[in-house]
Amino acid sequence: NTHGTLWSAMILPFIEQGSLYQTLEFSEFRNWSTNGTPNETAAGTEIPVFRCPSLPIAAAYNNSGIPQRRPASYRGNGGNEVTSDDRSTIVVPGTKSFEHLNLNGIFYACSAVKFGMITDGTSNTFALGESRTEPEFVKDGQGMDFWYIGSPQVDPCRCTGSNNGTEFSEAAGSTYMPMNLRIRDPGAHGRLMELSFGSYHTGGAHFGMCDGSVQFVSENIDLTLYRNLGARDDGESASINP
Repeated sequence: NTHGTLWSAMILPFIEQGSLYQTLEFSEFRNWSTNGTPNETAAGTEIPVFRCPSLPIAAAYNNSGIPQRRPASYRGNGGNEVTSDDRSTIVVPGTKSFEHLNLNGIFYACSAVKFGMITDGTSNTFALGESRTEPEFVKDGQGMDFWYIGSPQVDPCRCTGSNNGTEFSEAAGSTYMPMNLRIRDPGAHGRLMELSFGSYHTGGAHFGMCDGSVQFVSENIDLTLYRNLGARDDGESASINP
């Protein structure tokens, strides 16, 4: 993350969006919601690759000061330790938040994960996961709103280890909790629902592996196996297809 820039912005040159990438202003703090800036324009630009055709919601929302903000179907894998965006609101004792800088996933605050750091194997580790985006649903103060390119609610972390949140869940999820938690356990805490991967497909969701392949994963997958697939270096070379 660089001044609110999300992982999806960094791959723009590789998905034939190089011209849009060139307009981004990485040095400007929180200009994602400043009227008329290139960053605000980028956050409202339709990029079909970031949206699953199954997504049954509006094409755009007026959200966080960004008119016509575009919802995303895919988030980065932040690992299997996270149960909250912020250190002060961790739901499960002994777990972590997205304000920690030493997570075991691929995408998180100030992450700089290289292929050599994925010691469990690139074919055994999630890079991206599908998410059941639902911006108008809120529980325990947490919205199921996921977006691409940039966010005015993610402060520059500057890699100091201090509290710099707050809404990393807009672009990253966790495999600590089961998939599709919002639907499968309506009584779960909203912070856990928010971080859960999932989809509008029947029975599971698509995940992009670190080797570039895509797998449809059943929502009934064993939770231990699912968590192992979310960690890049836990010593468990888990496989979806043993």
